[in-house]
Amino acid sequence: MQTINRKIRLTLAGSLLVTIFASGFVSSCSQLLGWGVILWNVENPTIPSGTLVPVYIKSNIDSVYVIGIPKEYQVKPEKNSDPIINKKEVPLWQIRFFSSKSKAQAYAKQFINYAPLYAETLQDGLPIRSDPDNNSRRVYKLRQGQIVKVLDKAQGNPPMSGSTPLPGDWLQVLTDDGTIGYCFSYRLRIFEIEAGKTVAVAQANTSNPENDPVLESALSKAWSPDWYKDMVDNQTIDLDTFTDQWGFFPSQDTGVIRIALPGFEKTYTYTAITRIDANSWRFEGSPLTITLRNETLLSVQYTLNDGTQKSSLFVNLPMPVSDIITQEQARRQKLLETILEQGPIFQSENYGRLSLAADGTFIWEGYDILVPRVIPSTVSGTGTIVMRLFIRESIRTTYDGALTMYFNPQGIDGQPGSAEPGKAMAVNFLYKVEPRALRLEYLPTSSLSGTMVLQRSASPIILYLPASEQ
Repeated sequence: MQTINRKIRLTLAGSLLVTIFASGFVSSCSQLLGWGVILWNVENPTIPSGTLVPVYIKSNIDSVYVIGIPKEYQVKPEKNSDPIINKKEVPLWQIRFFSSKSKAQAYAKQFINYAPLYAETLQDGLPIRSDPDNNSRRVYKLRQGQIVKVLDKAQGNPPMSGSTPLPGDWLQVLTDDGTIGYCFSYRLRIFEIEAGKTVAVAQANTSNPENDPVLESALSKAWSPDWYKDMVDNQTIDLDTFTDQWGFFPSQDTGVIRIALPGFEKTYTYTAITRIDANSWRFEGSPLTITLRNETLLSVQYTLNDGTQKSSLFVNLPMPVSDIITQEQARRQKLLETILEQGPIFQSENYGRLSLAADGTFIWEGYDILVPRVIPSTVSGTGTIVMRLFIRESIRTTYDGALTMYFNPQGIDGQPGSAEPGKAMAVNFLYKVEPRALRLEYLPTSSLSGTMVLQRSASPIILYLPASEQ
């Protein structure tokens, strides 16, 4: 009997604790925890983004806030006897919480222009990044058609299509599962949601594409025209045609691909990438397909402006094009300095006085004997030396290299004229640096193929210019 009475007393005590706990919970719901600003429109009832709301409870277990529904958004009950619902659970990610009302009001004021703005993703796999920079960490991959909330505009470097920045802005965005990051607006459709309207969230049937590490690796590389590799391998860099302006420039971040080649440049947009086979992909919404021949060779099929199908090869070089250009410029400067060390003024009774400067400019006086067979009569005696030519090994036994002297055209009354690109006259010479002297041999254009000197002239014109004592 005593055992039964003891069980009854314990049961009554437990019931009392439950009642007290329940009373405490209800009481705590009336105590203000802080204030929040709605980031993503709340439904049932609809509370628009940007609305200031009181926050009563935060549950980390259920990942919700209990907020107060502002009177203007409270739903009138069907029966007068039914209570008005003035509180609601809202997912944590849908609210920006503040401990004070003044801070919440300040944020709401700052947020007012972005409150109605949402965006639809126009490209499958469009990334959201940790910072407003194309090289920052990817934190999310969007589905095509997925809706995100625009929170703010951010300062950052725009993604590039080759050397051209893409139009648009970096936006801070919020996804429908609470991820916040930065997305470039070029492949987003921005729209407004009116107060009282709900957000149509993209359905899960447009699922995230599978990760494709081979494709992502290929699209992350720099692709240059295939003839660049021959220049690098043979160490014959022609800076007139070796430039970072030409190549295949893909961008998963923007859904844009640019192809730039001599005489052709075109930008293509695509909506998704579909795998054709193990090493081939099609860019949906465009005529582009790519095939990865190996890790450093890519075949690209595309259409020209007249609709003609075209296929081009692109290579991934062992270092950035800009670095190779810098190295070539340094090589040329070193060759010029080797000549300058023996001068920099060279003078001959027959061929006049040649003065060289460290920046490659020159002044040549008294070269009349060379006109017009070597030097045109229409040029002035000023110009620039460019160490752009390469010679065959068979010629290296006689000469150190070859150079081009670009003579400025004559102006009015025979004075030096404009040195605009394309107007200077090129005269090519083989050269040999000798102790306190410079030997030049005129190279007719028939001796050259591009920037390569194939042979010496059958009837060479050789100039010997001793260094001047100034």
